Amino acid sequence: MASKLPHEVIIELFSRTTLNTFYSIVSTNKEFNKLKYDSYFLHLYKQRNNIVCGFLRFDLNEFAPSQESADLDFDFLSSDVHILASSDNGSIVFESPDCRYYVGKPATKQLIKLPINPKTKNRTEQVAIMVMGLKPFRYKILRISSLPNTCYRNFLVFCIHCCEVFDSTTLSWRLLEDITLPNHVFFMITSKLVTIGSSIYLLTSNYNVIDVFKLLKFESKLALACKQLNGCWEIWVGASTELWKRTFVFNEKEDTENMCFHSFWDSNTCVFIHDNILVFYNFKIDDDVAKVVFSSKIVRVFDFRSDFEPSGFCCIMSQCPVFRIGT
Repeated sequence: MASKLPHEVIIELFSRTTLNTFYSIVSTNKEFNKLKYDSYFLHLYKQRNNIVCGFLRFDLNEFAPSQESADLDFDFLSSDVHILASSDNGSIVFESPDCRYYVGKPATKQLIKLPINPKTKNRTEQVAIMVMGLKPFRYKILRISSLPNTCYRNFLVFCIHCCEVFDSTTLSWRLLEDITLPNHVFFMITSKLVTIGSSIYLLTSNYNVIDVFKLLKFESKLALACKQLNGCWEIWVGASTELWKRTFVFNEKEDTENMCFHSFWDSNTCVFIHDNILVFYNFKIDDDVAKVVFSSKIVRVFDFRSDFEPSGFCCIMSQCPVFRIGT
């Protein structure tokens, strides 16, 4: 249902809400939901609400703030933890060297140890956190891991992958049905799990298309970045469950041939990766608007936006201790 309020009034009201309140409101209306990706609104919202945004590096706990964003202190985490997933409200999932999983909000330095997962000895393939509710804060964590054994069907070799879900309501892990893939098909580590609504998507491929396809999200829709033989990147957006539409094409003159497409930052800006640099590219005006530099070559990074309001998951998960890692 369309809002009867003028657009200027909507921007003025929503730009003064907390992040959790904002996400709760925009989920009820398609017009409001577009504000989550509007570059003007996001810039105004960041200024008025002390929002910190940028990218998290999974292996070094290194945070690189985006343009005009405050920095974030990660000294409260030890250097040997691995960040596995991030959510829209600033919560992250990470793993310690003893294979224990944690959920935390880095901006407020809130950390919670999750119950022991018996399957953590399996090699982790992909992890995603999906926020199910904000008041109270509820979430689920999906973990896909590889099993050491294989199976055979009609003389073909198949690899088995384990699926587990952690529910913050029950405080427990639950096994789902295993995923079985042909031996030549694998989960692309460089393409993260994408959450759209209540669904989670993951790109699979064979070995000859690494860094050629990227699964991503564009304005609450599933999208696919495809690199052509001439070096051009094309963006296809899912118009429906079975129909895809080519929406953007980045030409060779835009110097994207040696870059890897990473994600959309807002409705006007996408992010490319080149070695240790993240390039913010405004495809509406054909210009690089900012660059974020990491200390070494980028293997995997996560988009991050957060305010400094304490999260409510501490009250829900009071049975799990809250503490600081590395102290």
